[in-house]
Parts: sequence; structure tokens; C-alpha cells
Amino acid sequence: MLNNHQYIIFSQTPRTGSMSQASLLICNQIFNRELSLNQWRKDKNLYNIHGKDIANNDITSKPVNYVEIAKFIREEGYFDTEVFQLPVFKCFWLDSTFEGKINFHVHDHTAPEGLTIADGYTKQIYGEDYPITPKLIREGHTYTSLQPQLLHRIVRYRTKLINNSHEALTDDCFFDLRALISDSISLIEITLHQIYIKAQYNPLPNWNFDEKKLGIRHGRKFDDKIGWIYKISGNHLGAEDYMQNVNNLRELRNHMMHFDPPHLVITIEEATIWLNQIIDIGWLLIKIRKAVGAELSVPLINFILQKEAIFNPEEHCLKRLPIGNGNADYASCIWPKK
Repeated sequence: MLNNHQYIIFSQTPRTGSMSQASLLICNQIFNRELSLNQWRKDKNLYNIHGKDIANNDITSKPVNYVEIAKFIREEGYFDTEVFQLPVFKCFWLDSTFEGKINFHVHDHTAPEGLTIADGYTKQIYGEDYPITPKLIREGHTYTSLQPQLLHRIVRYRTKLINNSHEALTDDCFFDLRALISDSISLIEITLHQIYIKAQYNPLPNWNFDEKKLGIRHGRKFDDKIGWIYKISGNHLGAEDYMQNVNNLRELRNHMMHFDPPHLVITIEEATIWLNQIIDIGWLLIKIRKAVGAELSVPLINFILQKEAIFNPEEHCLKRLPIGNGNADYASCIWPKK
């Protein structure tokens, strides 16, 4: 029976420590210095950052330091480079995307050559030996990378599910949750494949590419792909705190996509847990980028600044049994653990 009860609500603030850690990550990147949180807090000096804007023009930021960035994030709940007039804050080879759309068809050789949309980013990112140049000659889209689109989409749909949790017992709500979890895991897979292909065709300094050690990209287990990070960069990932939640979301994704077993139980209380585990996707992506020497992006910083979801049962249901005992709820609809 449906009603207008809000089954999931947002916490007042992001996770404890997230705003400080986000501010630390930002300062280490914009100042190109790896300092501790205490070191940044003690530095009261204001600095102007010089760099390029999105149009590749020279730019000088407003006076800025850790205190100013942390204050803005604490008050607003997100990061915005434009407020401080900061240079571009992203990784060129992970985040840059040529996003082209056309509503016509280049029908034959007589059409103006300029109408064809060819993606020049691919050679810039992966080198001249990279064998693919995406080209669009009829109505449609072309993307170099889906990193920025997916980061925005996941945050948007997670917010939508929480704000519309009075519809949590509808089929559409389940399918939105299914798509959200699938997109979240796809974001990790995309990142890992981008790193592998970059290492193969146009590696960063100090990277290694040994196909015998890495193995082929296709048909690999997730743990093998995560193992690429150390084999390519020589740096340990150090993401143990997040892997249990990420692996849980991966198992959910596989079940919801393939339906093996062919039945499903979704509880709103457990879905709230999964909505919070999605935030750990962002932390894992940060660990991956830091290990391989890739810069962070504004959407990724804002991803980890998402507020947590809180399960909000109706008043007459406040007294509750524990979840996850195997005899009911989601645990009752999966294959028994061996």
C-alpha cells in the first residue's frame, strides 16, 4: 500500500571528516604540495594560484588558502572553483571529453567536410598510435569519456531517490535504484579501463606496461582489474576501508542485471545502506587516482561530499528486527554462501 511517507531522508551534513578531507585534497592539488591537515590549518597565508581556465586562457585566482576553502565547503556543502576563480581542476586524460551532438546526416562526399565531427581528444590522451578515432556523421552523440556525465548522473539520481522516497514502494523506484547501482560500478570499470589503455599507448612517467603481467582487458575478474593499479604505477592502492562496500554493490549489480537467482527482495532499510555505500565509490576512485598520479576533479570532490541517507520508518514501525540474518529480506533471495 502506497502513501506519502518519506522513507529516506538526508543527514544534516556529509560524513564526519569528509569536508576536512575534501579541503585537504583540494589544497594538495591546487598548491601541488602534499601537506597534512594540521600543516594546512596552521598556514594562515593567502595565495594566488596561477594557471589556465577552461578556455586555456591565463588566470589568477582570488587569494585563497585551506581555511577559506574549508569554510566555503562547510557552509555550502560542495566545492566550486569559480567562486575562487581557480584554474581548471581536473585530470586531462581522465576527465576531458569532447561531447558532440548533431541533428543532421552527412549523406555523401559533397557535404562540407567541416560538418563531420571527429574526436581529436583520443590522440591527445592515448597517443598517435591509438587506433581509434571516433567520428560522427549522422544524428547522434559522441563522447571521449563518460567520467563527468556519470559522476553528475549518479549524484543526481541518488538525490532523486532520496527526495522521492515516498515513492519507494513503486516499481519505477526499484528500476531507478538498479540503474544507479549499475552506473556506480560502471564508473569504476571505466576508470580502470582508461588507465590500462593509457598505460598501453601513452603511459605517464614511471608507469609500467607489461601485458603478460597485466593480462588482457576483457573478461577479467574485478580483483584482477584493481590489481592493474599496482602493476602499472608501482603504488599500493590502500583502499581496504572501501572495498567491502564496493564489492557488495558489485554483487548487487550482478544480481540486478542478470537475475541469477531469478528472484529479488528489496527492502527500503537495506536500500538506504546501499545508497550510502555508493559514496565509497567516490573514495575508491580518489585512491585509484592518487595511486596512479592522476589529478582529481570537481565532480569527484562533490561526489564524496554527498550527505548520507537515513532510513525513516513510519512511527508504528519503529521497533524493528535486525536485518541480514539470512532468513528474510535481501539475504533470503540469493544463493547460500559456500
